[in-house]
Amino acid sequence: MLPTAQLRAPHRARRLIPAIGLGVLIAVTGCASSGDPSPAPAASSLAPIAPASAAAMDPVATAFVDAWNARDADAMAALFTEDAVLIDADRRFEGREQIRTGFAVPEVAGYSVRVLEVGERRADGQRLLVRVDRNSGGDFRASFDFTITDGRIPRADLQYA
Repeated sequence: MLPTAQLRAPHRARRLIPAIGLGVLIAVTGCASSGDPSPAPAASSLAPIAPASAAAMDPVATAFVDAWNARDADAMAALFTEDAVLIDADRRFEGREQIRTGFAVPEVAGYSVRVLEVGERRADGQRLLVRVDRNSGGDFRASFDFTITDGRIPRADLQYA
């Protein structure tokens, strides 16, 4: 017959193995952590336009966003027809020059735009969902709906989303 201490040893080992396994699991997952509990930002949130979305964008819509973010009011205004209409929430601008001086000049200086979603390209234009960032802080979402004819914008409707 075996002494009592030898009979209990296998029983203790069976209880100890799961505890060791749990300790190893905690150590491994703890070492993989960077110590920063916040998740890394998604790649699409870092770029103004996600690459897959950029391919789906009308070149004129892309040029509008690019001109805005380059703070180039003249390039933005040049995208519009001479008799274009731009509606910005409850404001209305008529004609390329009024769009340039009344909308483009103040807007490109105070905001930047990030495309969140590219709407389906229509025969007459495109709609974008964007995030407008105030340079002074804060942001909001907006819908940019462009009518595009012969490479120019005769009408743009910019509304809070």
